[in-house]
Amino acid sequence: MSEDNDSHTESFSASSNNSFVDVPSLADTLESHFSDVPGNFNVVHINAQSVPAHYSDMLATFDCKNIHAILVSESWLKPCLPSTSYSLPGFQLIRNDRASGGGGGVAIYLRPQIPFSIVDVSAQPPPPNAGEHLFLEVNLSHMKVLLGVYYSPSSRVNFFPSFDKILENLTPSYSHTIIMGDFNTCLLKNYSRSSLLQSIVQSSNLSILPSSATHHFPNCNPSLLDLAIVSSPQHVSKHGQCVADMFSYHDLIFLSYKIRPPKLKPKTLLLRNFSGMNIDNLRRDASSIDWNPLITTESIDEKVNLFTDTLVQLYDVHAPVRAVKLKHLPAPWLTDDVRAAMHKKAICKAKFKCRPTSSNRDLYVKARNHSNRVCRDAQRRHVHSSVENGDPAKVWKFLKSMGVGKSRQESLPKDLDIDSLNQHFSSSSLYSGTTKAATLNHLSNFPTPDHSVFNFSQFSDCDVKKSIVSITSNAVGSDCVSRKMILPVLDEILPILCYILNFSISKGVFPSIWKEAKITPLPKKSNPTTFSEYRPISILPFLSKVLERLVHNQLSAFLCKNSLLNPFQSGFRPGHSTTTALVNVSDDIRLGMDKGNLTVLCLLDFSNAFNTVDFDILLAILRSLNISPNVIDWFRSYLFGRRQRITIDEACSSWCYTSAGVPQGGVLSPLLFAIFINSISKKLLSFYHLYADDLQIYTQSPLKDLDAAIRVINRDLDSICEWSEAHGLKVNPSKTQVIVVGSSRLMPKVNWSQLPQVVFNGTAIPISEKVKNLGVWIDKHLSWGPQLQEVSRKIFASAKSLRRLRNFLPTATKIALAQSLLLPILDYADVSYLDLTEAQFDKLERLQNVCIRFIFGLRKYDHISDFRMKLKWLPIRLRRNVHILSLLYSVLFSPKTPAYLKERFKFLHDTHSRHLRSSENLRLEMPSHSTNYYDKSFTIQAVRLWNALPVSVRQAQTLPIFKNMVNDHYLSS
Repeated sequence: MSEDNDSHTESFSASSNNSFVDVPSLADTLESHFSDVPGNFNVVHINAQSVPAHYSDMLATFDCKNIHAILVSESWLKPCLPSTSYSLPGFQLIRNDRASGGGGGVAIYLRPQIPFSIVDVSAQPPPPNAGEHLFLEVNLSHMKVLLGVYYSPSSRVNFFPSFDKILENLTPSYSHTIIMGDFNTCLLKNYSRSSLLQSIVQSSNLSILPSSATHHFPNCNPSLLDLAIVSSPQHVSKHGQCVADMFSYHDLIFLSYKIRPPKLKPKTLLLRNFSGMNIDNLRRDASSIDWNPLITTESIDEKVNLFTDTLVQLYDVHAPVRAVKLKHLPAPWLTDDVRAAMHKKAICKAKFKCRPTSSNRDLYVKARNHSNRVCRDAQRRHVHSSVENGDPAKVWKFLKSMGVGKSRQESLPKDLDIDSLNQHFSSSSLYSGTTKAATLNHLSNFPTPDHSVFNFSQFSDCDVKKSIVSITSNAVGSDCVSRKMILPVLDEILPILCYILNFSISKGVFPSIWKEAKITPLPKKSNPTTFSEYRPISILPFLSKVLERLVHNQLSAFLCKNSLLNPFQSGFRPGHSTTTALVNVSDDIRLGMDKGNLTVLCLLDFSNAFNTVDFDILLAILRSLNISPNVIDWFRSYLFGRRQRITIDEACSSWCYTSAGVPQGGVLSPLLFAIFINSISKKLLSFYHLYADDLQIYTQSPLKDLDAAIRVINRDLDSICEWSEAHGLKVNPSKTQVIVVGSSRLMPKVNWSQLPQVVFNGTAIPISEKVKNLGVWIDKHLSWGPQLQEVSRKIFASAKSLRRLRNFLPTATKIALAQSLLLPILDYADVSYLDLTEAQFDKLERLQNVCIRFIFGLRKYDHISDFRMKLKWLPIRLRRNVHILSLLYSVLFSPKTPAYLKERFKFLHDTHSRHLRSSENLRLEMPSHSTNYYDKSFTIQAVRLWNALPVSVRQAQTLPIFKNMVNDHYLSS
């Protein structure tokens, strides 16, 4: 703490010694209430009046190990605020936020060992005459108990009919019910609201626990608003209330219910002690291993098992597995001094509430400011020590624990049937045997391609080493071999590892143990109710990924050399991306507008495409590409016989074999899927573009021929439907989108009622005003208004989650966060929508200013030009120019650049020879165009910017050098 703060602390302590009364803190009070009933289910309710504002108080207050549930009304949490930012150690947070407007919201902090499921939540935003609620079904002592929190926003809200209906629907199903909340209905008054509430509770065979006034607002009569409602008062061993002035004018209410909650089982992880091993001794023992037994065995599975067992035994000696017990530690910055300052604040506030004199108010304000300063300084020191001079991976892990970046997924229900879920993940869609046989017969009749047959080449030690180093994941697969076990002894085991991998491809067999996947299910949405609302995350053995990457490199080179992949497939290919795909499609649309045409664009959505790839069809397609029988055998072994199981903590499901689908999480999977879907475009009449399983087709026509263009789209949709059925894939018509894009002059002239419908497999697809294509919103005029709204929403949502940390993070960390989390939102595919108005560019400029203000803590109207120069950031228009030119450079000179973009550009000398970089005539030919629509395309803008560059910049030899030179060129200007 600075000297100023130290002096302030002394002056405050001196001035407050006489007035400070040593009374127990709220945390101590709760501890004393629950210490003699640790075996009961202990619940508290607090009207928090903003969890974010009182988070420090919650950390200090709810440190009692005997509290099992904390019910919160007026949480003031918003969907954009991650749960990790406001978690309490030893609790899981279940929320129902008020989606719009201020205030409101309810939440429950529940001990993680208590199984629960959400049975009812209020709609958000809540209807005018209804409260906000969250009801859980919790399992206690083999009984299902209804636990709920309720909040009525106002004494004028008539929530009684909806509350009555909730009780009528839920309480009969449970033998025990506990409901607590702020009902904004004073039971100390004899009036209609209190009578009606008591009548509703009694009619449901529930009881309101007696209490004195819980709400104490200055200059108002105390009122009883916060209630505890239970089904069996005889099960309540104790209940009461505590003053909680640090939160709001509401008392905290509590009860202890005579049902035994499950005990918390200490969670332990079995981890290897890598930090304690002696590297020199490890390498010495690794170099002395006798691998002859492995070499003499004839089975690939035996070789891999011997290698795995030997490596595990080596590490059992040098880095043995040990049990590490996980602990729920309190906030590390919440020291005794900080707690004392917070307690003094609470005492001064209580004294001011009892005697609201000016002297007591001054004392409270001083105590509050001192407490806030102490908390802020302690948090800042903790954050600085955690992010400064730290490993980047550890820094990001720490920042994520504070809610920075993507939120962690919701916790999984305790009663989740993992065996049934695993069956759901491993099952594939039904595929007609007759249809499959016809497709296989069709593929077998393909003529042999005129290029050479593809065979595996033996891997060199250098190849294997590059593959190992390129994989950065430390996840441990089912074979218990991780990257951390390979790298320290890589030089010693590289020859034997290379031998095993070469043996696999030479014999055409993939090791069985490397075909086992550990699955972690993640919810796609909050509170999933069906198996389809979970996403499987697969963890494969590390060495299987090494072998897959080596095979991928050889197969990809073969496909590229012989131009076998669809030229308009941009998914998972070097030099290709969603940005190149969007540039191609958007420039085609602009070219159509330049010619006075309308564009009919259709975006198709395949259902679970990667998981429904048929193995036999895929192998037949590979065979048709002139791939050798030995390689086909290897791929057959790679695909068939795979199995998976779900692993959650210490629980594991039974193994299930997968009968279809490219392996989830596999290195080869995207390339294999691209090969599988390669032929979908053969019969298409329209333009098309693929990004993995995202397919877009589009055609253009004059206004008078728009109905004919839609008929072309319908014929292509029929072809896609026919291909999908033949190959066992399924298109989801409900997620397929269609839009007609054209100039503002032509679009009003379209007679929509006379147009034929767009139909896919008998389902009519409505024409939309806007569609989302590969993460970018396209509207019917190509005005980009919806896209900028989405960019703005994401920037402000992300900035809001970061803003609470702006006073705690070092500037270097804030710069890294802005560049990692905020600027990518502005930059994503920005070169695909260059035809913005000046007002739209100004809006993007303001969004960039949000990032700069976050870094330097600037206010809304502070000038930011000097701060932008400190960062060496370009204004948004020039920043886009750098992106345009960087992509153009790759298009012109990279051998892996998309052909569909390369053909758009032509040097004035009509040659692409690299020796032209020494020529001052390294200029591009300007494509002809008639209107301003195409003038704002990537193609035209790129040529214009390129030709305006100094010759020295255009002659840059590599892309990184070129980027730096362009950036310096614009900064200097």
